[in-house]
Amino acid sequence: MLSTVKLSDHQQLRSFLQAEKTATLAVPIDDTGTIHAASLLFVHKEDPLRIYFITGKLTEKYTLLHSKDSIPAALVIGTEKGTPFTLQLRGSVQAVNPTTHTAIIDKYYQKRGNRGDDLADATNSLLVFTPQWGRFTDYAKGYDQFMLALN
Repeated sequence: MLSTVKLSDHQQLRSFLQAEKTATLAVPIDDTGTIHAASLLFVHKEDPLRIYFITGKLTEKYTLLHSKDSIPAALVIGTEKGTPFTLQLRGSVQAVNPTTHTAIIDKYYQKRGNRGDDLADATNSLLVFTPQWGRFTDYAKGYDQFMLALN
């Protein structure tokens, strides 16, 4: 049985999430279960944990969001060699109204460094990933794994 850790109690993991710029998101793109994965720039909110992306409405990852409010998704942060952590999450993703998330969008643009994926472009959308399950590996402790407590 793995120990469960709260994000708010793990400063190194919190710092890692602040510093990391990309996450790999995997979602179904049709009703037969075909999966598409893409690496995206992200920003997050800690309590409760939510991961936000800006993506085009014409991308494969957005395909089912044209007809469904929410779709199942898996997410991985920390896939590069030498990373201190790998965070694996399962949950759902949905499009959200950017006018109700202005602080998140500002944080996204600050982390991104430019506005190449501007939400003023009607072909772009703000997505939020809501995790229901999470596990992380702490490589500084010799591949120790922990469950992440989610609100």
